[in-house]
Amino acid sequence: MQTPLFIFVIIAGGLVLGLIARWLLPGEQRLSLAETTLIGMAGFAIGATGVNLILGTSAFDQISIATIVGAIIGSVLVLGVGSWLADRLGWRQGSQDRIPISDLIAEGESANVEFKSTARRNLHTGQRDDKIELAITKTVAGFLNADGGVLVIGVDDEGNALGLDSDLSTMKAPDHDRYELWITDFFDTTLGSPSLAFISVSFEPYDGNYVVVVTVLPSDSPVFVNEPKGNRTADFYVRMGNSTRRLLTDEFADYARSRWK
Repeated sequence: MQTPLFIFVIIAGGLVLGLIARWLLPGEQRLSLAETTLIGMAGFAIGATGVNLILGTSAFDQISIATIVGAIIGSVLVLGVGSWLADRLGWRQGSQDRIPISDLIAEGESANVEFKSTARRNLHTGQRDDKIELAITKTVAGFLNADGGVLVIGVDDEGNALGLDSDLSTMKAPDHDRYELWITDFFDTTLGSPSLAFISVSFEPYDGNYVVVVTVLPSDSPVFVNEPKGNRTADFYVRMGNSTRRLLTDEFADYARSRWK
């Protein structure tokens, strides 16, 4: 098997095994697609090794029913142990000193925190709305071009939990994995791939619902917003106080000189 195809098979297989493990293990597993894939790959290695030891073989390139079963069991074990350690040691969804989502929302919106009821669906019309989607990008761009911040989706301006059902109803596969994939791809399209290094997406339980937490670090270079379905606009947004502002060309030049020296 050629190397590129072999790598693709390993990654795809790891993702499938990770998803199976998440489905089999009780409880909500708040993991990114990358973490799920790594868990599946580790589970395959552990499970296949165990099967080979039991059967007294040493071949890893021959896939049998026993190997598949062992890989699934190994993935469940890796996920279970990893989840237990994450809960015990405070590794889950970020650093140990991260503010709990309930405390973050209780403090309200600020220069570094903003709430959005939805990221896709207009609650007034009940339809998916391009303007709602673009508003999310503008907020993230504002954080990137300032001091960073946190965008919470699924919460109204007063901090009441609305959840993600409205947004999920606009997707063919209404689950967290598809949501994360969509929002990451959307940021890639509207902000550019380099900006993704400063953005992380997680799902947090809050008041009986789940919300999306987009954590944004300050970018080391200017980030511009382009409309996903239109011409390249390269608009520049920055967070100022509790709002996100678009700067004109001369305003951007002055701001950039002081922000990125």
